[in-house]
Amino acid sequence: MSATKEQHSDAARDMWETTNDDYEKFRPSHDKAGVKALLDRLGVMDNVSQRNGTPPTNDVTAKYDVLDVGAGTGKCTRVIKDVLGEDARIVALDPVAGMIRQLKAAVPGVDAFVGPCEAIPLPDNSVKAVVSSQSFHFYANEAALREIHRVLIPGGKFGINFTADDEKSPLVHGVYELIRKYMYPECPEYYLNPLLDTSWKDCFDAAPLFTPLQEHIFPWENQQTLPDAESVVKLFMTYSAIAREPDVRKECAEQMVKLLTTDPAIKQANGTALEIPRLSALYWCTKNVQ
Repeated sequence: MSATKEQHSDAARDMWETTNDDYEKFRPSHDKAGVKALLDRLGVMDNVSQRNGTPPTNDVTAKYDVLDVGAGTGKCTRVIKDVLGEDARIVALDPVAGMIRQLKAAVPGVDAFVGPCEAIPLPDNSVKAVVSSQSFHFYANEAALREIHRVLIPGGKFGINFTADDEKSPLVHGVYELIRKYMYPECPEYYLNPLLDTSWKDCFDAAPLFTPLQEHIFPWENQQTLPDAESVVKLFMTYSAIAREPDVRKECAEQMVKLLTTDPAIKQANGTALEIPRLSALYWCTKNVQ
């Protein structure tokens, strides 16, 4: 990992260590339709057949059906478990201990480890599919790809799911323009909106470990709503692009409240919730056998 990449990853970890309570409370669960669509493309949806009384196909070569890397507090992990069923073999990995503590409490029955994607604590050929949800840009490097390739079974698949706030929304556009004024120095634009900069894909070209990425982008089936401006501010203040200095963060939050309560295109009508419209951006590929 380059010094610049390491700097950005360290900045993100610092943010998560100090905001993981608000992260868990205000960040939405992942859109179930998007997660299901990705799992279908990764070939692990056979577990759903349990609900119809048909045993799923058992792949004896894989210890786990899904590895969720960069799992955070388990926002995506719990949806994966819900889609695949209680008997699905799921494991989660995140570099922040505080995140994993919350994941273990929120998603019982899932194995979970603290560690970076560049050093996955699993054996070779032990996972049917790897999922990176809203996190791959933090470790988009050849070392991480080689580890994902190593733990996948032959023919195993790697899926990436980015949630992108829809900047066509006046609320999202206004908040993003404000956040851009308070981003930490040299923060990549894709830390805020991963659809505006796809340089994270470059690592796939550096090491041809997988088939070419396929892509599908579509709106969430169920959009998040929040009851008031203060809740919206707490949500966006968990975004890792915002600078760390307390006085800068305080000013950013104050300006965000002002925006949300005074801009006529955004402010809340009496008794109505505030909607944060989002898109699911899915990418997937298959392990090349070397």
